[in-house]
Amino acid sequence: MSSRTQPTRFAGSTRIDVTDCAATRIPDRVAANAVGGAEVYLERRGGRTYLVTESA
Repeated sequence: MSSRTQPTRFAGSTRIDVTDCAATRIPDRVAANAVGGAEVYLERRGGRTYLVTESA
């Protein structure tokens, strides 16, 4: 599998700005930033929307 097709893996918590991301693309962003056993949720701060992952 090339690095272009592998999902991104993070060791800790991440926060990605998805304010301008189309709602239909959010599941793709979740899959691309999934971390095994991590909680993934959307967070709204100061008019921006973030995709947040927190390692278990």
